[in-house]
Amino acid sequence: MRIVGLILGVLGGLAAGALGIKWLSDAHQMRELIGAARQLGLDTGELDKLVMAAYVLIASMVIGIIGGVLAFKGKGRIAGSIMLVGALLPVVFAPKALAFTFLLLIAGGLSLMAKPKPQPQDGVILT
Repeated sequence: MRIVGLILGVLGGLAAGALGIKWLSDAHQMRELIGAARQLGLDTGELDKLVMAAYVLIASMVIGIIGGVLAFKGKGRIAGSIMLVGALLPVVFAPKALAFTFLLLIAGGLSLMAKPKPQPQDGVILT
């Protein structure tokens, strides 16, 4: 279960980061058009939310990778909690981001359900 948490955390983080980079790249290419739309008085609130979601998605990439490593090391509760935050926070700004963060959502849930890594006791050899 820990290996699955690692794999899904890393893949989910990379997917989230890829979407964030794509959205930021698109916004950068269209910045002149967006500026013209603002000068005309058009509402660019949705676009601003997408840009904010893009930054959060890039942070989710880092969170997913860190969460995957923590899940692999047997820190399931911490890993699961941060991966769930990384999966759901971008959705607050752009609900369609869930299509790319769902792997983090699954990894977080699995990591929360994983049993903690057994600790060796004095004089007992675990195999």
